[in-house]
Amino acid sequence: MSLIASAEKAEQPRTSLRRRVWSWVGIVAVVVVIGGLLATLRFDYSEPEPLSIDSPRYDGTRALATLLEAQGVEVTPTNSAEDAGRLAGGDAVLVVTDATRIDPGALRDLAASPARTVILRADFAALDEFFPGIGFGGSGNGASAPASCEVPEAQNAGEIVPGEAYSLEQGTGCYPTGDGYGLVTNGTVYALDGGAVVTNEHLATAGHAALALGLLGETGRVVWYAPTGAELTGGADTLGDLVPAWVTPVIVLLGVVAAAAAVWRGRRFGPLVAENLPVTVRAAETLEGRARLYRDGLSAAHAYDAIARGATRRMAARLALAPDTDPETLSAAIAARIRRDPHEIREVLTHRPTDDSHFADLGARLREIEDLLDATDPWEGRSR
Repeated sequence: MSLIASAEKAEQPRTSLRRRVWSWVGIVAVVVVIGGLLATLRFDYSEPEPLSIDSPRYDGTRALATLLEAQGVEVTPTNSAEDAGRLAGGDAVLVVTDATRIDPGALRDLAASPARTVILRADFAALDEFFPGIGFGGSGNGASAPASCEVPEAQNAGEIVPGEAYSLEQGTGCYPTGDGYGLVTNGTVYALDGGAVVTNEHLATAGHAALALGLLGETGRVVWYAPTGAELTGGADTLGDLVPAWVTPVIVLLGVVAAAAAVWRGRRFGPLVAENLPVTVRAAETLEGRARLYRDGLSAAHAYDAIARGATRRMAARLALAPDTDPETLSAAIAARIRRDPHEIREVLTHRPTDDSHFADLGARLREIEDLLDATDPWEGRSR
């Protein structure tokens, strides 16, 4: 080997080391520059809160505020519980956009002074102060519902498309849906799912605007209270108020470092090579593995769903029906063939078990129906 060749080979490791060092120097320099810029810049933008009276977004309520002002109603927004209690007195209507951010006792005291309180969003702990025993009653699922109550504002508005429904033990309910009502009241306090009724996105639907104007515009003065969470967090509005100002730039800086490291170390060393598996997995093993996953996850409904889909396809093929035939048609065809009640068959095909014993019962009934169908003469519909 020549002296020149030996010197070239000795130089290669030093060149590689220098390249790596300068790569790290470049990455650190970029990170420092970006971190310095982020630390000096301030981002004052914050996403508007849902049901905000000033928000033009789909989940805001600027459209409702515009309608109220056009009707001569004075709308006063506030984020302070103290100001809300001071302003909402006498003949005012107090709107609480999110009662989950208020202590239930404080909400009860706040609702004692105004002529009417309308709660657009709340948990059951807050609503229990006004409607003892209230619970979840389902949801509207996009279907309209009539007023079906003696509340004048609801009767004048007509049908609405309610969102979350509440089950009642005390009070008056309007717009029955599921096992509850889309609007509940005890005479002075009204509660409804405001996100599905009074937001910019839904205000023009059915009688939503009429209901909102009827509930809020009666006295000519509305106090729109949007709690910020300070009542529950001891004065801090958001999580950002609880951490030092330098935390956000550091998090961004760490993200940039991680991205740079991923680009640096994520280089491909060649084209991907396709390689055949050395074994073939049998369908029975796949089925057993999936069954074990369902069992470990305590998911009897998913397991029965897989069994029911397979049985449905087989029975549809036996009856010369399409594999995606709806359960109603398939149940009627099976019932006509095996002389059974179609409602019983449809229940077995569509119902989902809640525990293992229910799963075993439905599975046995499904196997019985399929065996009876297999035992019939397809030309005469009689058992062989």
